[in-house]
Amino acid sequence: MSRSSPERKDQIIAAALELFRQKGFANVSTRDLADHAGLSRSHIYHYFGDWDELRREAFVHFANEQLEEAGARLSDKPPVDALLGFIRDCLPASKDDGWGLWLDAWDEAMHDAELARAYLSEISRWQAMLCGIIEKGVEAKVFRCASPERAARQIFALAMGYADDLLLAPSAEAVEAAMQEVVEIAEMVLGFELGAPQAERQP
Repeated sequence: MSRSSPERKDQIIAAALELFRQKGFANVSTRDLADHAGLSRSHIYHYFGDWDELRREAFVHFANEQLEEAGARLSDKPPVDALLGFIRDCLPASKDDGWGLWLDAWDEAMHDAELARAYLSEISRWQAMLCGIIEKGVEAKVFRCASPERAARQIFALAMGYADDLLLAPSAEAVEAAMQEVVEIAEMVLGFELGAPQAERQP
């Protein structure tokens, strides 16, 4: 099988992500992955230049899947519903929904410049999705915002701050409290009131 075989690379990446979710980025070795995937270590490195490249590609694959799933859920929703859905997607109710992998990747990126670039690139794509939601709301006169890009950065950064704390002690109650507080700021930044009728939201 050639080095460029997408099927085998996908198999290795899927196996790596299973282990990263279970043990964390820093606690998985090449031997662990080889045993889990039923491959030799040399076979793994036939498809990846080194361990850092494999971890980076696995993280990007994971982040892209999450982005695509969120985009599919939110694409047809009206602006306010899409905004609320986006914020809720940013607030983990459990350590088992993939959020631990984001924190692990961030921690490892502090010592891996290539992973840091990949991480920031993925974050920018999430911000771009939120910016698109805000732009649609502005066009529909639901939101009032001079700079959707700036507002997206502010709201996203706030949600991510709450997400870090939620991962330490996740619960449905904590998620709801965080959701209310992030939405409260979003209302101020975007000039809308969640409980107001559609006509009252228009300037």
